[in-house]
Amino acid sequence: MVNLRCPVCAGALEKRAGAYLCPKNHSFDIAKSGYVNLLLNSSQGHHGDDKLMVRARRDFLDKGYYDRFIAAVADAAAEFTPQEATVLDAGCGEGIYSLAVLRAIEKAGKHGELLGVDISKTALQYASKRSPDFTLCVASCAHLPVEDGSVDEVLNIFSPFVPEEFARVLKPGGYLLRAYPLREHLWELKALIYDTPRDNPPTPLTTEGFTLVETREVRDIIHLSCNEDILSLFRMTPYYYKTGAKDQQKAERAQELDVQLAFGLAVYQKD
Repeated sequence: MVNLRCPVCAGALEKRAGAYLCPKNHSFDIAKSGYVNLLLNSSQGHHGDDKLMVRARRDFLDKGYYDRFIAAVADAAAEFTPQEATVLDAGCGEGIYSLAVLRAIEKAGKHGELLGVDISKTALQYASKRSPDFTLCVASCAHLPVEDGSVDEVLNIFSPFVPEEFARVLKPGGYLLRAYPLREHLWELKALIYDTPRDNPPTPLTTEGFTLVETREVRDIIHLSCNEDILSLFRMTPYYYKTGAKDQQKAERAQELDVQLAFGLAVYQKD
């Protein structure tokens, strides 16, 4: 069972008609699209990915380009969850990984309950349309609205990495699945945009409070056959927001592109 806590007083939240309520009567309405906003103010995080990035990511992922990696995340999550599992997707975005994980857990003959947390209301509106089986909260990964030691597994898929907060919400022996880009990930996209592209820097994997159980790599080459998909990929990455009009025009002119995908997946267990 997902144990939400009040962001004001840390009391347990109880779901009632159209809202969550804590013992001190702090109340949080559930939006029509199904999420609850537990982000008190902007000091807990930015407003999240904008509509352009969220829509681009949804459109791109829905076409199946990352399916091999999504399946790898789902398989690993199902492998490391107990028979009755509470999973927290920290930075769930549009929910495509969340849904894949939930279905993989069910396919493995287990029962899973999934809480998706993101600071983007737009992303959670899309996530709510993927499945009615999610509990969705607007909140920061640095201030998860979850009781201590109440989660069996945390997913950290290209979202802010906050190990101390993940350790707080995980049960003893719980698992953390962390995704990160390998050196050559999206190299051809960067070569298209930048005059001097650079490899992705290595991701430090040693994390206090956790034991690294194993790492996995997923590699693929995808063919983007139209400008629409090239722009969707570009706009769902930070590169789009770090380039000027001149570099953005390079992507706007491209009609096809082969791109390397190179993902790392680290599995940790809470000490």
